[in-house]
Amino acid sequence: MRRYFEWADEIKHLSEEQVEELYQRYLNGEKTAELAVEYNISANVRSLLKVLPPIISKDLACPYCDLPMWVRRHARGTPVSIRKPFKCVRCEHYHFAPGNYGRHRLCNCIECYKVRQQEVAAQALRDRSELEKRYGVTSPPVPYASLSFVQKLVLLALLDDGGAAGAERIAPLDASTRSEYLAPSEESSEEWVKKLYECGALLVDLGSDIKAFDRASGCLINDFSAVRWLPNVALEPSVQCTRDALYLALYQELSGAVQPAWKSELYALMFSLARDESIQYIQVLTNEVNFVFSAQGRAETVVGQLLQDFSVSHLYYFARLAVKNAAHFYATGNSKGRNHAANTIPGNMLGTAQDALARNWRKTAYRDSRVPQSALHRLLYDVVLKDSGAGFSKSPGIYWRDELVPQFFSGALFGSDLAGHLQLFCRECDSANIDASMDKMTLQMMCYDCATVSKFRAIEDLID
Repeated sequence: MRRYFEWADEIKHLSEEQVEELYQRYLNGEKTAELAVEYNISANVRSLLKVLPPIISKDLACPYCDLPMWVRRHARGTPVSIRKPFKCVRCEHYHFAPGNYGRHRLCNCIECYKVRQQEVAAQALRDRSELEKRYGVTSPPVPYASLSFVQKLVLLALLDDGGAAGAERIAPLDASTRSEYLAPSEESSEEWVKKLYECGALLVDLGSDIKAFDRASGCLINDFSAVRWLPNVALEPSVQCTRDALYLALYQELSGAVQPAWKSELYALMFSLARDESIQYIQVLTNEVNFVFSAQGRAETVVGQLLQDFSVSHLYYFARLAVKNAAHFYATGNSKGRNHAANTIPGNMLGTAQDALARNWRKTAYRDSRVPQSALHRLLYDVVLKDSGAGFSKSPGIYWRDELVPQFFSGALFGSDLAGHLQLFCRECDSANIDASMDKMTLQMMCYDCATVSKFRAIEDLID
């Protein structure tokens, strides 16, 4: 075999076979001094490894130079994990053997870097091709008039993404340019966006981060917060409007007079935002005391009930007191564990609220920066209702009954609705301030005064 390295004078009298035999005997534990005497190596040599030539691999070849690869001889007892890798005799390419659990270290030579970049570029082209196949077909724009109140409000919040003027794309929910969350929780934020996408008002921008899609299932969306969108709304029949035109139309309508048709959605959104913000604050407090809050279902029911008479600010106080009592319950050893203690929080909040109602006292709390105001909250109370701060400081139930209904939804405005014609009333509180909807088999009523939802089902489906 061709010699790629100059041999030391001390071993030039040895053949390649003798060198390999010497090295193997050294690895097997024979003494260096005895080997030096046997192979006629000068006694001045203190370390055989310093005079032995590197190992030239007979099996490995550089994929770029087509030349053998070499490695310095390791000392006996050296673990495999820290031995030097083989290197090309000409270039800087290294060969790394697979490590533990199949881990493989990558070579950082120029040629390997170029190959990886080419692979990344090729994969990106394949990914974009998959995205174009699934999302490249443009669907007809959704008529602006067909959008509901909440859909319009969510669209307005999405368009306010801090992006450059004139850009048609809508930034993802997790974009750094957004200064506020869409909704109080990530789950509800993604759910609002998903509904707009499913109704066709949003289209996937083909320049979205590929990580937002599941390539194994044909690029289905698996992270709605990372997708970049395009608005797909028509202000004129079948003509997709620009982003700026849509923003202007949305803002002009939503900042104008409150419309009677918004009544049901407005009521539900007020309570939904307040409930989500309150639940999120409870979770923040329980995390502080290392509790896992598993009673969220019960808490949502209790919070929804309390919001009829108390504000989010009041509920913050109830939550702080309940979590403090739960932590004490656990610390004293009276509970059966952290989960048991955490499960007492909703009932504790309800008990404190009932005492506040009975004795007519109220205690408020300041907004916590760990539960920031969402974009939907800001737009609803600042732009639509023009009552900044009401969503935190006023009880949604009292605010609705005492201020919003008399101001925007008086009985005269609804004399011709379904509930008015049929003279329907709430089965719990006898209020006529209700909303009714029905299909062929079910009649559903929601009371705006006590929040009771009643469903009535037909006992027989008559054939027309």
